[in-house]
Amino acid sequence: MEEGNNYEEYANAINEENKFLKNKNLELGGAMAGLSFQNDEERNLIHYRLETDKILERIEHFLKGDQIKFSEDGAYYSEPTKNVLCVVVKDKATNIKYYLQDIKVEKKEGTFNRKICVKIRNADGSFTNVFGNDSRSLMEQVKKLDLVDEGFEYVDILDFEKKPFNEYGVSELMRIISMYLTKETFLSNYTEERIYEIMTDLGNALADFIFCNYEYLGMDTKFKESKYILIVLNILHTIENCYRRAMGGKESDTIQTKGIITQNEGFGNFGGMGGMGGGRSPQKNKWNLFNSNTW
Repeated sequence: MEEGNNYEEYANAINEENKFLKNKNLELGGAMAGLSFQNDEERNLIHYRLETDKILERIEHFLKGDQIKFSEDGAYYSEPTKNVLCVVVKDKATNIKYYLQDIKVEKKEGTFNRKICVKIRNADGSFTNVFGNDSRSLMEQVKKLDLVDEGFEYVDILDFEKKPFNEYGVSELMRIISMYLTKETFLSNYTEERIYEIMTDLGNALADFIFCNYEYLGMDTKFKESKYILIVLNILHTIENCYRRAMGGKESDTIQTKGIITQNEGFGNFGGMGGMGGGRSPQKNKWNLFNSNTW
């Protein structure tokens, strides 16, 4: 008898579990069905809550050292620039202008100036920036041209001192960060302890990676190196904010609840279609002795 009772209890437990799973599936199915009743604004809101592109874009601009500027159309990102005084010369044959900057170079036997080409203004009015070794090689070619001196002019050029990483450094860091900021992150269920573990592991690994490869990643000056700790902290704090949205499954529950509520409201809206779908039934006119239509 005891064995029979155990079997009956086991069977009842399985039935209860099946009922729970069926109810859960109905809830999830209802949430998905409810999405079809959402207007565009509600659907866009859910898409916005799960979208990671804007967050990743903001991090990428931060790693590139881009500046936030403002105009009549609103805020926008711009590459960091600085204003420098240049000598302006123009090629007679092509009307192309070259903006040259005097760079002081220290030598054992003394100090002398060397002109470096920093910017080119093409015949159509567009600008081309020239940097590093390219500017030196181009300067040798400019010297061979028939040039007209047009005096001095201040021009804006890219300020590489404000760009903490080179192109390779930005791409490598974004490749790592993008694996942590996904839709799955928002829809997961994390405890606070687990978030601390993830942040600690990522922080240590990220700090070691930048420290071991800082010159290769583009941190080739003392000023750039001084940003090292701030950069790691900014990245970690941004990722932590995203993980905290998934603490206890809050983001997933919010979206699921929104879908179920919208579904119920959507079915109720069919009341105007002949009373179908659980809507309001048409009201009958109040009985009136002198009106045969109410009999």
